[in-house]
Amino acid sequence: MIRTSELAMNFLVNAGWQIVAVALVAWISANLLRNTAARYRHALWVSALVMSVALPVWSLFGSGPETRAQSRSVQFNAVRLADKSTSTSTGTTPTFVGDGAPESAPANDPLLATRRHPLVTAPSLLVVLALGYAIFLLYRGGRLWKLWSRTQSLRASASERELPARMKAAAAECREALGLKDATLVFSPIASTPFSLGGRRPLVILPEGFYHELPEDTLLSVLGHEMAHIARRDYSFNLVYEFLLLPISFHPLARAIKRQIDRTRELACDEMVTERLLDPEAHARSLVRVAASLVAPTSDAFMLGIFDANILEERIITLTRHSRRFGVRAGRLLAFTAIVLLCVSSIAVSTFSFELRTRASGMAVVDPATFDEVSNSRADGVVVQAESGKGQERSIPADTTRVENQSSLRSPGPQDRAQAACAAGRQGDIDAIPALISMLGDDSQTELIRCWTDGRWSPALATFKQPSPGEQAAIALASMGRSAFPALTEVLGSANSSVRRNAAWAIGELTKMPPGERDEAVMPLISLLGDSDSWVRTAAARALGELRDQRAGDRLIAALADGDARVRQTSAWALGEMKDERAVQTLCNVLLSDAQNEVRLTAAEALGEIRSQNALGALNQALNDLEPLVRVRARWAIAEIEDTRRVNP
Repeated sequence: MIRTSELAMNFLVNAGWQIVAVALVAWISANLLRNTAARYRHALWVSALVMSVALPVWSLFGSGPETRAQSRSVQFNAVRLADKSTSTSTGTTPTFVGDGAPESAPANDPLLATRRHPLVTAPSLLVVLALGYAIFLLYRGGRLWKLWSRTQSLRASASERELPARMKAAAAECREALGLKDATLVFSPIASTPFSLGGRRPLVILPEGFYHELPEDTLLSVLGHEMAHIARRDYSFNLVYEFLLLPISFHPLARAIKRQIDRTRELACDEMVTERLLDPEAHARSLVRVAASLVAPTSDAFMLGIFDANILEERIITLTRHSRRFGVRAGRLLAFTAIVLLCVSSIAVSTFSFELRTRASGMAVVDPATFDEVSNSRADGVVVQAESGKGQERSIPADTTRVENQSSLRSPGPQDRAQAACAAGRQGDIDAIPALISMLGDDSQTELIRCWTDGRWSPALATFKQPSPGEQAAIALASMGRSAFPALTEVLGSANSSVRRNAAWAIGELTKMPPGERDEAVMPLISLLGDSDSWVRTAAARALGELRDQRAGDRLIAALADGDARVRQTSAWALGEMKDERAVQTLCNVLLSDAQNEVRLTAAEALGEIRSQNALGALNQALNDLEPLVRVRARWAIAEIEDTRRVNP
């Protein structure tokens, strides 16, 4: 439910501003086409409607692989509490990897790179808004069904009659001029205006009053306009436009775009009539004559009438104005240019999007085992190195850069050492592994360096305990994959707790190493669950959750009783990742009795991941939890378990 709500709200949030951008560009482009045929402006506005739907959908599903992995499941990275000194006593909510950090698509695809800006909100608010949107869609869907039913009633009321000679001749002339093989004329006692409907078997439905003789030019005008709709297949296309509009019909500019589609469609049909059947002045006189004799129609059905879009005055002015228009070739060129401008602008708009997350899913992290190792080395021996804090790049010979960076790893300044570790990781400098290993114990606090916020691997957009050269060295080693694994495993037994913590964290983040390839580290990590340092125990639980080795199950279950909330929360998350059914009963106890809100919330999430029916009793009790987020997670977990039961009864 939460994930569905997030998708719906992300669609709405991005549609809210992206449709404004599309409408603005479409309006500018339409002005460029004001002296061209109406069919070109019609094509432009149809493109605008398609883009208005496509852009927010692209914001959901068009991102890079790391973003999809983050959205795939709600995984808690219980790495630190916001206030370390009061974490256990006050129940402060932990800060999670990924909170508030923008995400990017691969840097080697700058045209389609998606720059995502997360917005974190309460799950309860998200669910309420999503339900409101669902109700709105049901209302709009009901309206479309009502229109469809009305259309079928109009079709059923129509019947064929023997046509007067002049009407028969006029109909034949219109068919020939517009290249139609099939366009049946029928009459309806409930029709208030001439209109056409149907795709495969199109009908021109006339009011009963039209059966009597009408002037020839009026017949040609009325029948020609309706048959122009049929020739253009406007009925079928209009159905498509209505369904495209449905998810964005809440937006005033989306409805304005649809009105422009209707408006230019009528003008385009008038142009077909004046090009092939009547001169413009005669068609204008006929429209006025017919309008004066009919009751104003209501748009309560899927039909295309002669007075659709309520722009009769504009149509008359357009028909009687002798303004100079561009020729066919120039018109096509301008139309092509305008649509290209709209598409290019839409692509530019698509590179920026908001990502609305709940406080639970904002904790999502990337499983780095699913991504390839990133290397910035180039075949020509040149690397691109990021300047600290500036986002600038400079090209430097690879060997020279690596020597300088390895020297900087021993710099007296902690910030310089951290930046050098980042650069070593970005360059894949395996020669720097010994120096990086020696840095793991360096806990000097630094400013946060977002070293891996782009590319195909983004292991840690924030930090574990605090920004430091040691943590930056851990991430650099993790980026090197198999090359760094033996050295990291060896120092898990270090006497320095910071080394043990950072090495355990790095093993969990290693790239190009599926969990089974890290078996050698499993037993040392299990032993670290009994470490005297709670941060080491947290890092070990985190890494074991990434490795998903069932041998760690019993010790992780025991860690649910740890005296530190971070350890309990991370252990619950790890058991959920492992989907270990042995942990269900203990997780249920944690869900109902733990004093920390975030631990109970993570326990509910883990039970939802395991999907055991034995957890339903505790989860139903958790629906009365004092913490709203716990109640929301419990409802989600119940839904997951019930879905599994329906699929596998």
